[in-house]
Amino acid sequence: MDFLVTFHSFWRWILLIAAVVALVWAIGGWLGSFSPALAAKRAGMLYIIAIDVQTLVGVILWVGKGWYEIPGYFRFEHPTTMLLALVVAHVGQVMSRRVTSPRAAARTVAIAVAVSLALVIVGIPGVVRGR
Repeated sequence: MDFLVTFHSFWRWILLIAAVVALVWAIGGWLGSFSPALAAKRAGMLYIIAIDVQTLVGVILWVGKGWYEIPGYFRFEHPTTMLLALVVAHVGQVMSRRVTSPRAAARTVAIAVAVSLALVIVGIPGVVRGR
């Protein structure tokens, strides 16, 4: 379990970097700096892969350690916020596939990644709890 905790702590930086890169790429597609269709697809997938890995490891830790033994903030608030961020990212990706305009797809991905990133930042214990 110690390896998974370390990996989960390390992967958050990968997730944050992926989110910023995806956000820049999606906004670039939305504003026309990049190919909108390509930007929407790749930006969304980059972020989805990073957040899926982080969530999978987090769920394994939450279940493996026994959620009832996990102290305070990590018991419910952190997992709930992060699962909400995951849902927002996935819903944004699905919605981007359903729009007809490539620019609208890039805009949808940009908004979803931005909202999901905000949730991730709020869900990081050090940000909310002042650690």
